[in-house]
Amino acid sequence: MNYTTSYKKTWLAKQRALEMIHGNEEESYANLPKLLGALQSCVPGTMVGAQTESVFEGGEIVSSKRIFKRVFWSFGRCINGFAYCKAIVQVYGTWLYGKYTGTLLIATTQDGANRIFPIAYAIIEGETTSAWGFFLKNLRRHLTPQISISLISDRHPSIISAYNNPSNLWV
Repeated sequence: MNYTTSYKKTWLAKQRALEMIHGNEEESYANLPKLLGALQSCVPGTMVGAQTESVFEGGEIVSSKRIFKRVFWSFGRCINGFAYCKAIVQVYGTWLYGKYTGTLLIATTQDGANRIFPIAYAIIEGETTSAWGFFLKNLRRHLTPQISISLISDRHPSIISAYNNPSNLWV
């Protein structure tokens, strides 16, 4: 055809095709509570904990609307399998890119054959002390109630602060 499209047109066509296949981000975001509930009911033993915030419009709280803030989840097999792993937990965070930004947190351990064993995940708004506190508290409450657990991290100041907070159950 001897026609060259611009980068912008090509990118927009790709975005439209992806939306036709996977749906748009707003619909996925609105379906998140339903998807988390389905995850818990379909995967035995899975634990999900989400936090939302109230919506303010005109200085008033809208009771029918909530905004997603952060979510923590661990699959039942990971919770049960942790009992057979080393008493070491490694935590790490990485940025999420796209329209909805945030940070993905993951906790891993090692099994008896020194293989990496993922045990928990979270999506948070950023690496803040309260967000890491949310993750560490849920990790401690649902997966690592033992006293003698070693925690390995990159020593980010917010991780250290959340770890040292007694309400997060690690000290």
